[in-house]
Amino acid sequence: MKKSIIKLAGLLLSALTIFSCQNDDGEVIMNPLTANAGQDKQTTVDVSVALDGIASKDSEGDTFDYLWSVKTKPSGSTATLTDDDTATPDFEANTAGDYIVELEISKDNWTDKDEVKITVSEVATQQMVIISEDITEDRILNDIFPEDYTKIDYLITKPIKSTAKLTINPGVRVAFAENAALTITSSGTLISEGEVEDEKKVYLVGQNATPGYWAGILLQSDDEQNILKYTVINHAGAENDLYATKAAVWMDDFSKLSVESSVFDENEGLQIYVAPSAVINSFTTNYFKGSLNVGHVIALPAHEVKKIQPGNQFWDGDVAVTTTFLDSGEIITWGQYLYTLLEDLKIIDGTTLELPQYASITVSQDKQIAAMNGGAIKALGTDGKWVEFKGVENVAGYWKGIFIQHSDNNPSKFEHAVIQNAGSSPLAGSQPASIHLGPYGVASIDHTNINEGAGDGIEATSEGAQITSFVENQIRGQAGYPMAVSTKNVAVIDYYTHFTNNGIPKVRVDGNYPIASDLETVWAGFNHSNMSYHIKGLSKDLVVWSGLKLAEGVIIEMENDARIVVEDANGREGYINALGSANKHIVFKNTNEMAGSWYGFTFSNSNASNHFDYVEVLHGGKKVANSFSANIIIDNSPEGKLTISNSIIGFSGQHGISVYNNQRSNLIDTNISYLNIPESTVYVW
Repeated sequence: MKKSIIKLAGLLLSALTIFSCQNDDGEVIMNPLTANAGQDKQTTVDVSVALDGIASKDSEGDTFDYLWSVKTKPSGSTATLTDDDTATPDFEANTAGDYIVELEISKDNWTDKDEVKITVSEVATQQMVIISEDITEDRILNDIFPEDYTKIDYLITKPIKSTAKLTINPGVRVAFAENAALTITSSGTLISEGEVEDEKKVYLVGQNATPGYWAGILLQSDDEQNILKYTVINHAGAENDLYATKAAVWMDDFSKLSVESSVFDENEGLQIYVAPSAVINSFTTNYFKGSLNVGHVIALPAHEVKKIQPGNQFWDGDVAVTTTFLDSGEIITWGQYLYTLLEDLKIIDGTTLELPQYASITVSQDKQIAAMNGGAIKALGTDGKWVEFKGVENVAGYWKGIFIQHSDNNPSKFEHAVIQNAGSSPLAGSQPASIHLGPYGVASIDHTNINEGAGDGIEATSEGAQITSFVENQIRGQAGYPMAVSTKNVAVIDYYTHFTNNGIPKVRVDGNYPIASDLETVWAGFNHSNMSYHIKGLSKDLVVWSGLKLAEGVIIEMENDARIVVEDANGREGYINALGSANKHIVFKNTNEMAGSWYGFTFSNSNASNHFDYVEVLHGGKKVANSFSANIIIDNSPEGKLTISNSIIGFSGQHGISVYNNQRSNLIDTNISYLNIPESTVYVW
């Protein structure tokens, strides 16, 4: 492109007239038009040259007119422009030499001009080799013009097949006519091996330098020798009848290919498509620039992704993963690239998928990632260098989420990861979740963000589901609970995890399993004043068969008709040690704050660690036919015991505390406030 230049000497007035004008107030107004005739081109004789002035613009955003003209052309040329009043005219370069074409754009009194140079060379048929027939015998393509690597050595004029070994040596430039293609059949071999210097690379390009000008290469051969090395592929991706999707290279099922130090650019569609049963032998230090209207640079099956070594470059698109299963039983590492899952991804049979920092996986609509039957995901980010799992669209509930079950001895791990946009539909059961630990699914989740889901953030309520570590995470923007866990997974939740802007600001705790541990279980609470534990699930009761210690500020919400039972079982002694403070009470209440809606506490053991201080027990004492009820019942058989002080007992359905008359000493109560107790504050029966 060469802009028109107007010399100032002696032409100042003219320049002002062209590039500016004055309004009625004498103010200078600059020309809003900028013509752009496109980049200079090189081509050969008798090729149609397409011009492109679309990059021209009007800073005011108005429409304008185009007018192209041939300013100079070689002697003897009869070239004329077609559609010279459009943005994209063309002409046939029928004579070798230089063509200068001028673009003038205009609106109202404004105009601007630009030029483009097209250099046309002879098709030296006496030297350049035309290939228009199938290759049926081994053939070597040598560099015909070593003094000028930009010259075309071979021209393939139509779709051809090679049923033999085709070797392309360094420095060779093969041009393809419009819609031409090269098929390497099952009996053929392709060895395209250049060298590192530009003049020694192999060039497979369109006869006209237009993306999508020729179809590309169809590889059907399973020869281990197939290779593209120091090879540049340009201008491929035309629609064709050979394969279903536009691609510069299409690897058919069972084909094999090494791709090393090669460049794919200015192609339409995918740069490489790898069929589900095709094999990549090596894939190193390549450069790919995608087609912007596709979004994916290459597409390949899940089991071949590991072949993409560090050092490859992908621009203007990601790596599309086309198949579901990783089942080799190996540790598989995917590189620090952007991936899109077009199908579910299932990691099974002892296989581990490791994702390093900066790896990013986008998931198609309603698809999932699952680690099952000994399979595991290890998302190993670092501070500020996340591993990402997200939807193709940044919409809550776009994809299903991550499902983990039957981990065996291969737990999954999420460290400095981001999981967002999940929860489109349930991974199991009836409630969606961003991460769902199914039966015997095991995972650690640390320093991880789980954002913008359409269900719960994490579910771990199934038999054997285990969260082994849970440190300083952030769960926000979930439509449901940030977490839903069994009683076995509550203690692992650290105090410093942030729960913000979730639909239900509580951790749901399924009481299906009693608290039964050889060590004291500690519920640490939350670094948020509005967060609580909500006992709800297959069982809405909380049964304590071993030690449970509650940190100050803990809030536990109970469903209607629920109860908390403290007793000894299976050789363990149960107790609840709830020691709040004057500023941070520990609260037990009904989730709807209805008086007399749940049954309250029953203490059926005499453990001295049953101790409440600065505790509120509210809304219990649901009435029982032919018996009595209270917020707290000290049982007589087995004999119960409780020390309670500085606490509030309120909004009972009947009594405040009840204790057997011969065991009144088992209730040590001091400084108790009773609120809205319909009958006895302390009922002795």
